[in-house]
Amino acid sequence: MIFCTNLPASYAANIISEVALKIGVDFADVKDSYLVKLSDRTQLDSTIFCKCRVNDGKKIQLYKIELSPVRDMVTDISCMDTDLDLRLGLTHKRILSSLPEDEMQSIQNLIDSAILESDVKGGLRWPFGKTSSGNRYTVVCVWHTNATAYKNATTRLKVQHADRFDFKNSYGESSDEVVLKLKGVASGLPVQDVEANAIADMLEENMSLIWRHFLRCEPFLT
Repeated sequence: MIFCTNLPASYAANIISEVALKIGVDFADVKDSYLVKLSDRTQLDSTIFCKCRVNDGKKIQLYKIELSPVRDMVTDISCMDTDLDLRLGLTHKRILSSLPEDEMQSIQNLIDSAILESDVKGGLRWPFGKTSSGNRYTVVCVWHTNATAYKNATTRLKVQHADRFDFKNSYGESSDEVVLKLKGVASGLPVQDVEANAIADMLEENMSLIWRHFLRCEPFLT
């Protein structure tokens, strides 16, 4: 579940100062990271996600490559008695464990040519003509996120500031976001001996938690 679309900074601050404690999640880490999205001319229906961070030498370092996640289910819920609506989604990742050496080098060349630039949307820019590599991969979007994460055995809460730039549309935006991942529900779905009622009860409990703590925004608009 992702709450984005211009949340007030004071709302995000309240999630950190009060809601995290109320829902029983503990501080996990703070991460400053970059997500570079690439198009692949041989797979037009998929996007490659390159997860990067800044190393000690202040250079962008690639540490994970994934295909765009598969959306198994997305449901938009209009919450009439609250200040915010809700999108409930079920997705799974597709991590690329290995690539041919030439393809990996093409992707690495794109990451290596990125230049840190705090004044531009997304936090990265590329020299003119360097947004494509190997006549196959092209940079289509870049995200820079500064996130504070909390977690327990079944839930992961992330409060982040995201700065994005879409190269296709030459459009950038920034937003404060709250992301709640229900790990307990997701991990129970593939287990054959888990009864459907148990999953439904767990989901109902989590939805009640969301309703009580996450869908009130008006007090933070002033």
